[in-house]
Amino acid sequence: MTSYEITSRAIKFERPERIPLIFPFLETTDVHCFGLKPLPGQKSENEDEWGVVWEKPCRGSGTINMGQVKNPPMKNLDEIDYYSFPDPTDTARYKEIEGELKKGGDKYKLFGWFTLFEKAQQLYGTSTLFLALYDQPKKVHKLLERINDFTLAVLDNLAPYKEKIHGFRIGDDWGMQNSLLLSIKLFREFFKRRYREILSKAHSLGMDVWLHSDGKINEVIEEFIDIGLDVINIQSPHVLGIEEISKRYCGRIAFECTVDIQRTLPFGSKKEIENEARMLISKWGAQNGGFIASDYGSTLDDHLAIGASRERVRWMLEAFKRYGGYNGI
Repeated sequence: MTSYEITSRAIKFERPERIPLIFPFLETTDVHCFGLKPLPGQKSENEDEWGVVWEKPCRGSGTINMGQVKNPPMKNLDEIDYYSFPDPTDTARYKEIEGELKKGGDKYKLFGWFTLFEKAQQLYGTSTLFLALYDQPKKVHKLLERINDFTLAVLDNLAPYKEKIHGFRIGDDWGMQNSLLLSIKLFREFFKRRYREILSKAHSLGMDVWLHSDGKINEVIEEFIDIGLDVINIQSPHVLGIEEISKRYCGRIAFECTVDIQRTLPFGSKKEIENEARMLISKWGAQNGGFIASDYGSTLDDHLAIGASRERVRWMLEAFKRYGGYNGI
């Protein structure tokens, strides 16, 4: 089987010969990940094309992460009508796709990443957005619609690559350590329909849809299964409970997973990392597929951000190979 076939069969529960692996940092991957070329911000090097300014740790500070939003640019929701949203139709965004497809060879091609919930927070602020869900629901709907319009328009522009791009990745962190950030009622009222639109359009182009979401998202997984999500990426399985997720969702959705990045990967012994890799395969994967083993990020900085050494990442990879029927890429 090719890397594409192995990954696609795992997602569709069609008995791949082994679990797919996504470890680009260690040059072992069945999935070629690439994304939309962003256009530059207009004011400073830390401003993205949405007008969001990011405050990032200085090199040499000892802290490595993606940074955080500094003063969300949208001060009130009346700005939606004249705010400068980025243009998804700019042809410059798509010039590198052909090259990426060739670079991916016989691998599964995964395109991303796009956010809805998090983008709204970046533009308007987390606490102010949460209050507006109650105080200004019509305006929040309008903001979410504008954000979703961008993603849907990108998918329209990917139509020429139908069946050449195999997966579409979205990402929104829906959980805290102990609960969801919002109630299921609010998720259904404001977000579920819009995710459904993304999934429907991506599926019409022959793409599986992958979602990354951190935190205790146990309840909202059911909502995503209901609208046809294909793959969910979880990086802190202990937060959700490995046994609980196994009982509720094994065989109903494909899991892309790493050993726990809060506990096991940065602090566990080699044996603990190996045992958790084996447990995840056996508990979250079904006999006919449904499990994809992945790393946290793809660069040295990604691993330094969570305190995981290259050696620990290699322990994880070797364990997934050993227990996942690995026959080589």
